[in-house]
Amino acid sequence: DENFIVINKPAGVLSVPGKGDLSDSVLTRLQAIEPNVLLIHRLDRDTSGILVFALNKAAQSHISKQFQNRQTDKQYHALVSGYLTGKGSVDVPVNYDATRTPLHIVDPHHNKPALTHWQA
Repeated sequence: DENFIVINKPAGVLSVPGKGDLSDSVLTRLQAIEPNVLLIHRLDRDTSGILVFALNKAAQSHISKQFQNRQTDKQYHALVSGYLTGKGSVDVPVNYDATRTPLHIVDPHHNKPALTHWQA
């Protein structure tokens, strides 16, 4: 589709610029080639995977609404140490850890629902 650019982001690279010395990002690199590119969603620095960017406001709005309304299906694959069998779910409320950003902590008082299904 000519309205979008899809990038395979490597782990260790920011999706968007951070503060101070953290200005290098997929977005800034892409803007050097395509100045009108618009962000649709982000991935954490240490997460690799697909990032979708729009080339116009209408396309950005259309896809952003799908992310906001949870109409997109996101799957994450993790490498683990040791041996894991079966499948399960983790359903605990989380919040940002103010002392160790961007880590999260279980926080029943100021929480954001976080449901994770896993399968080995």
